Amino acid sequence: MGVRILCGTLIIVLGLSTLLGGANAADRPVVEAVVDHDSGAVLWSSANPTAAMALKPGQEILLRGRNFGPGPITAARPGLGSPAGGVPPGDGTSSVTSSPPKAASKELSKVLFGNVRAFERNLPSYPARIDLQTGAAFLLAQMQGKTLNYFVEQYQPVPDTWVGDIYAWNDGEIDLTVPITAYEGPIQVVRIPVTGNYVLDIRTGAPLRYRDPNTTRVVNRNNDAFVDVWQIARTGESVLASDSVPATIAQSGGDRLQYGAPLIAGTPESEARQTRRTLESAATGRLRKTRPTMRSAADQYAYGEKAFWAWDWNLALPHLLLGVDWDGIFGFRFDETVPFLEKLVQTLKYKGSQIPRPAIEPEGYRFPEFNGDGSVGPPRLHKAMIDRITGMGIRPFTSFGAVPLLPESGAERLIAPPVAFNTQKFDAPTPYPIGMALHLPFLTPLSSGETNPTGWVGYSYAEAANPIPGQGRTGQWIGFSCAACHAARITYEYEPGGKRISRIFSGIPNPDWKATFLALSGRTYGISLDEELPANFIRYDYPAGTQKRIASQWKARGLRFLDALGLVNKGRTPADLQSASKERVDKTLLIYNMPPGATEARLFVPSSDPGDYANDYLFSPQVMPIITNHTPVRRALSRSELIDGFEGAYLHGEEPEGARGPMSSRSLQDLTLYASTLHQDDELLRRIGMYRWLTYKGLSSLLTAPDGHAINEGAFISLGYPPERLTRPASFPPLPELTSGLGTVRDAAIAENPAERAVADPFGKEFPSLTGRLAHGAQLFKGSCARCHSPGNAGMWTNEDMHPISAAGGSEPTGRFFSPTVWQRSTQSIRTAILENLFWVQRRGLLSDGHIVGTAPDNMDGLELLVRPDRCQAPLNADGSVDLARASNIYKRLYTIRQGTDHSFRIPSTGMRFELYTRFGEKPGVAEQTPAPKSDRTVTEPEARFVERHAYFTKLDDSYYYWDYQKMRREYGILEFGLDPKDPQNASRIGGLPTAPHPWCLPTGSSQTDIEDLVMFLLTL
Repeated sequence: MGVRILCGTLIIVLGLSTLLGGANAADRPVVEAVVDHDSGAVLWSSANPTAAMALKPGQEILLRGRNFGPGPITAARPGLGSPAGGVPPGDGTSSVTSSPPKAASKELSKVLFGNVRAFERNLPSYPARIDLQTGAAFLLAQMQGKTLNYFVEQYQPVPDTWVGDIYAWNDGEIDLTVPITAYEGPIQVVRIPVTGNYVLDIRTGAPLRYRDPNTTRVVNRNNDAFVDVWQIARTGESVLASDSVPATIAQSGGDRLQYGAPLIAGTPESEARQTRRTLESAATGRLRKTRPTMRSAADQYAYGEKAFWAWDWNLALPHLLLGVDWDGIFGFRFDETVPFLEKLVQTLKYKGSQIPRPAIEPEGYRFPEFNGDGSVGPPRLHKAMIDRITGMGIRPFTSFGAVPLLPESGAERLIAPPVAFNTQKFDAPTPYPIGMALHLPFLTPLSSGETNPTGWVGYSYAEAANPIPGQGRTGQWIGFSCAACHAARITYEYEPGGKRISRIFSGIPNPDWKATFLALSGRTYGISLDEELPANFIRYDYPAGTQKRIASQWKARGLRFLDALGLVNKGRTPADLQSASKERVDKTLLIYNMPPGATEARLFVPSSDPGDYANDYLFSPQVMPIITNHTPVRRALSRSELIDGFEGAYLHGEEPEGARGPMSSRSLQDLTLYASTLHQDDELLRRIGMYRWLTYKGLSSLLTAPDGHAINEGAFISLGYPPERLTRPASFPPLPELTSGLGTVRDAAIAENPAERAVADPFGKEFPSLTGRLAHGAQLFKGSCARCHSPGNAGMWTNEDMHPISAAGGSEPTGRFFSPTVWQRSTQSIRTAILENLFWVQRRGLLSDGHIVGTAPDNMDGLELLVRPDRCQAPLNADGSVDLARASNIYKRLYTIRQGTDHSFRIPSTGMRFELYTRFGEKPGVAEQTPAPKSDRTVTEPEARFVERHAYFTKLDDSYYYWDYQKMRREYGILEFGLDPKDPQNASRIGGLPTAPHPWCLPTGSSQTDIEDLVMFLLTL
């Protein structure tokens, strides 16, 4: 333990001394002492800076020093209170508990304990429910002109709550408790000052007001319980981080303290009652955390790990009911008889979708049996459904990116955590993380159960209440976990002799995951149906001819149609008018053309659905984020700090398939602790990525050893690594970072005297040519990137600013290639991205929609495309349009419609051969749109209609629908927010997207060497 503390302290001190060179040293926080709140004892003093103090989670301490600033925005005193700074919306409604006023000049501040934050707010977890009763309440509310989501969280005066840690904060003292997620030091204070500006609402020009996403679904007597709204502050360029304070954090259950027992299933009522009293008393007194949890940090890690790897997030049962046939997709249970009632329901669903039932392939494939006890049996025959697009049996990896728990060819074995291979039990005192929100008549949801492995990463059989009569009280069906999307298999050389292993790394995105599983069964709810258009589409006659088509249906009701259309133009939409816009659509074609490594939250859900995910006909792919270093961030998911970091981001399982609901406070804490450990393999991932990129670029000479000989991947990766760390899964506590490697060379390279410090690093000495290029790349980064991607913010390389999407929202708009997502539109902004493990991020495409994709295997040229100056070379005409005659070839390739062989993103229309987006085409590892293997599969009219109805697809003379970014640049805001283009006041509000999404590149005149050096530096982040 002592070695671990010393290593961590040295690394943090080095990081601070190098990363903060650009900040004003006089403004940085300085911790001078740490004092126990109750006894007054000095636990640590700057007079003896390397002496580590011993702390317990829940212990109240005082950080004393200077330059701590005014404290964090949207914070709350520990208890039940709402975040500060919210105000009523001005429509006469009010929250059941009003937000307290915000003191002036608050900042985006935080205190870090290792890689987790002292929690700034209280995060309540209200019980969720989706059932016939709430659906009826929604319909009634609609008739009464009210707004109510049919998915609700029921208000409780004292809900299960993750209470905050910060009691008080001023420039010289911070009063706080050690967070329950902490397990190691050091302690660090981070300040990100705000500018005084806010994200502007493009509809009004005033600062945007935004509800707390974590409580928007809470209802009290069929009315919204929390309606207060907050502004979204813009941050400045500076990230001010303090010196580090070494500390050890108690890990045993008897030393980890909370305010009471969690309010979850299985907690005795007597203990729950005491917890409620404690929370209620916090309104008038200080909430104390003195009750031992009797759960060690290792226990928390283990629960968080199995939630990440093995729990289905309540997807299995909803998927069964929605018609996702996972057994048929994987080829499991093909030889079992389907019960009569279940088969009857399936038949009715196929009739409704008008898609024939897929046949079962005749030959099948063999796959090992995963037994649940950690053992893997011999291969067993599986026969999957035949994919109606390809005409071949479904193969999970190539069809939708499911990764098998098997080594790749040429690898000795697969390395993955044991949790991936074993049955996992969820029962008291650690039941399922989320209570099932879906309530069916006469069926009580399970709060506990078990999951069993399928042999595919993140896909498990999960136990749930059985809705099929006569088939037992419970059943097991397949759903998927975090690992299905946030883990990837990498095969690498682990020693100089060239031996290879495959390993599953948690936290990095799966670049091959696809949403095609939703279309494979052919009967999934929403795949093919009569669907209406959104109100703004009718109002502005999109697609062209919509109003005429609706009017022709009304015939003798023509005058009534005109009256109804007038209501639409005033922002009101009669239900029968919107219903008249219905046409038959089939979503298969667009789903098969979703970029790999991305999802789309609203595309699949019927547009009339009353929930958050109704299809809006705005095509908005969102790539899988990387979460290896996500817990220090306050603004998660590219959204406001009201989300409150990783914790708020994962409070709700916000899947559009229906598995929504809030996690219990305990399970969310455990998941957060687990996620905070995912950075422990960053150095290994950097080295693999750097070696492969240099090899691809023909720059292997930079890896020449001091004696002049070239080294292989295994030698580069293993240099200075304890051999056992390269061949075993991640562990807890996380192993200390290496004292020398690409990470330490990076930190030295961005210092004030980069060349000297970088070359002096032991790893840098081994590769002086590479180190010199990294030092140059670091200076380019400081000149072109560091203004927003600030060093010093806990290794995340972001100032967490919220950049407006369009110019009407404020300065420095960032734009987006595909339509902004529903959540990005709700904040009208996108947070400066976290930069980490970029080699593994670029494989699924760069930026939030993944549109930066080149022609190299694994998108090896993605970072080059992003930073090169000619991507941003797009002079404007006087009317704001791009002068394409002077725009660069790369700009035109990425952001204009291109026909022919090197075509831009496009979808075929009716009667043309079906095409799909794949990473498994003629060029291995390259994402491209290719014709379906089944040559006679042509696009149907409902499939083409679904594409045509989406905004910003333009049909050209070759009959393809092309994504038209330039059209979105001109018209953004009309369909999204209902801005009337005929209103002169809207002239400056419509459009306004930058010439290129993320319009920041290297300066004009930068050389190819500059580009390569910056990319090399980015690969070390």
